[in-house]
Amino acid sequence: MNRLLERLGGFAVRWHWAVIIAWVVIIAGLFAAKHEFGGGYVNNYSVPGTDSATGLNLLNSTFPSEGGYGGQIVFHARSGTVTTSQRESAVNQATANIAKLAHVTSAASPFSSSAGGAVPQGGAVSKGGAVSKNGTIAYSSVTWKVNPDSLESSYLDKLNTAVGPARNAGLQVDYGAGAGNIGQQTSDTSSEVIGLACALALLLFMFGSVIAAAIPLVSALFSVGAGLSVLGLLASAITFPTTAPTIATLLGLGVAIDYGLFLTARHRENLDAGMDVATSAKRAESTSGAAVVVAGSTVVISILGLYIAGVTFVGSLGLAAATVVAIAMLVALTLVPAFMGAVRGNVRSLYARLRARKAGITVQEQAVRSASATQEQHEHSAFARWGRRVSARPWPWAVASVAVLVVLAIPLFSITLGQPDNGTNPTSDSNRRAYDLISQGFGVGVNGPLTVVVKLPKQSQQATSSLLSGMQASLAKADGVASVSPPVVNKAGTTAVLNVIPTTRPQAPATANLVRDLRANVLPRQHVTTYVTGTTAGAVDFTDRITSRLLWLILAVIAISYLLLTMAFRSIVIATKAAILNLLSIGAAVGVIVAIFQWGWAKGLIGLPTTLPIPAYVPMLVFCIVFGLSMDYEVFLLSRIHEAWVVTRDPHRSVAIGIGATARVITTAAAIMVVVFASFVLNTDPTIKMLSIGMAFAVLIDASLVRMVLVPAVMTLLGSHAWWMPRWMEPVVPRLHLEEGAAAAAADQAEAASRPAA
Repeated sequence: MNRLLERLGGFAVRWHWAVIIAWVVIIAGLFAAKHEFGGGYVNNYSVPGTDSATGLNLLNSTFPSEGGYGGQIVFHARSGTVTTSQRESAVNQATANIAKLAHVTSAASPFSSSAGGAVPQGGAVSKGGAVSKNGTIAYSSVTWKVNPDSLESSYLDKLNTAVGPARNAGLQVDYGAGAGNIGQQTSDTSSEVIGLACALALLLFMFGSVIAAAIPLVSALFSVGAGLSVLGLLASAITFPTTAPTIATLLGLGVAIDYGLFLTARHRENLDAGMDVATSAKRAESTSGAAVVVAGSTVVISILGLYIAGVTFVGSLGLAAATVVAIAMLVALTLVPAFMGAVRGNVRSLYARLRARKAGITVQEQAVRSASATQEQHEHSAFARWGRRVSARPWPWAVASVAVLVVLAIPLFSITLGQPDNGTNPTSDSNRRAYDLISQGFGVGVNGPLTVVVKLPKQSQQATSSLLSGMQASLAKADGVASVSPPVVNKAGTTAVLNVIPTTRPQAPATANLVRDLRANVLPRQHVTTYVTGTTAGAVDFTDRITSRLLWLILAVIAISYLLLTMAFRSIVIATKAAILNLLSIGAAVGVIVAIFQWGWAKGLIGLPTTLPIPAYVPMLVFCIVFGLSMDYEVFLLSRIHEAWVVTRDPHRSVAIGIGATARVITTAAAIMVVVFASFVLNTDPTIKMLSIGMAFAVLIDASLVRMVLVPAVMTLLGSHAWWMPRWMEPVVPRLHLEEGAAAAAADQAEAASRPAA
């Protein structure tokens, strides 16, 4: 792989303008293609094969008027009531206008007899009508034949026009459930600008050169632009969630800047050691480029492991993120060396270039003269001294670090998994206001009705009536049930529907327990085929499916990463160490998520209006993404430690040299990743906030506590055993060298020192 990457780097640096122009043309073509053929993003939480999905399919095929995707149009009289003749007429007119909109299959006025119909995909009903007892709140149940998430802002404008008569009559109108998601596509521009600005400042501080700092940033912009364009094209054929572009941007920016930084930093180091530009770029590509390939491949494979969840929603999120990361790798390995060729020696710091000019020599001549000092710096820098300090007393440092990680992970053991309802959204959102009004007027459970679908046997009408009456009575007596709507039967007499209103909110654990109790205990007594479906029941199935697959996902990702690290370092000990330390750091990160979002610690600082359960796919996403990202620093650090080990055969010295050579780059890269991730906390979506904080904190822990303390301590304790692999595995495991060229050069230079140490 090293030779292949070296040839690739040599081609890119030699034909730099051709490569740069080619990427500009590619980006422009992708943008144009996305604009012309790109698809949209839609949330699809259904899990094929589950009770809720099967029930919904039956409903759509046999009772379409009660199927589809539902929402609520909530009318509120701030003064007076909605039941005055003028306002009632206005509400009826608004409902009639909505019924005429495209994709609407039904719209029931609060004052019609059909107001209590079943709306399985997010609608809400109330026994006896859809007007509150005090007459101040009413709602229309609307059903769409397409997912409202897929409807754009232009459709929202039409909906606003349709409800105009109600607003003109002095009523507050808000959209609840699925209706609240119409045209709600958030912009991440502020987060991106903040993240890039902070990244630029950090890169300038590290490199002392605007040109060197610009290379990782410009390559990152190319990566994310190309990645999102490809994602948009894929969206025309594959269903991606609405959060997919945000997660892809969040991750893509972080890894793209990191990969560009790793390559540019190694190139700068080579130039400072006296290499010419072409040789330096090729060496950077064959060493740091190899680390980028291993680390990036681990990220891609780990994220694609989300398909193990068996849930399309989660798997497609992984595909979106993996697509951008794969493109970031490709851009880093081609465009970054092309930029190196274009800027030539100007990538070195301004201070070094001014010194050369003052001395009247070329930049390369000045670098040759200072090459020995550059080599010494790795072993005697402040970071190297820190590595020696940890190595001198490894046990106390290791125990203290593990203790901190364990304490941070404690909240993880009280995690509550579930799908947050609209009551967790900011009050500025229409669906949150609709949620609060429904709760106030009809009870919190009306926000998440459970739809019971009954597959009726062939029998007399009297027998069917008796069956459904008994079922309604049985459901009404169940613990946690507030009310049950009268059964509705389709014209063919094959399917019946009853709506069950829980006493608790949709996201409450008690509501999930009610769903399970109805399926396991209440409904089986009727001896007919029944299904519990609807948005709330679907969320329960969604959570249960992901939870049941979580262990398999963890094992699969660890196994893949284990194999890649074993191939890279020819050591099962290194791979085992990495897996254990990554689990500790990820556990700590998820613990922080639970403490903030579920316990409410410091929630006001991030603009979180209320506590909420943790969506089941968030720990899964954090695990896959962070486990893959941690490989960046693992590979980058250990490859340099291994280089030193090949030469010195001294575990203490190799740790010091490895940290001295990489700590500044790792620290800067981690700081950039943290600020990029943390900037997305500005997003109003609580799930994006969770991922933002969780991933930022995980990287912070990994690059500081784990890489700077635990890894050197453990590597010192392991000594020569760190690089051990059973003999029988040697011919079986493929060889994947990350530092072949650099290690060989170092071995030649330090041959005399390495022999006694060996």
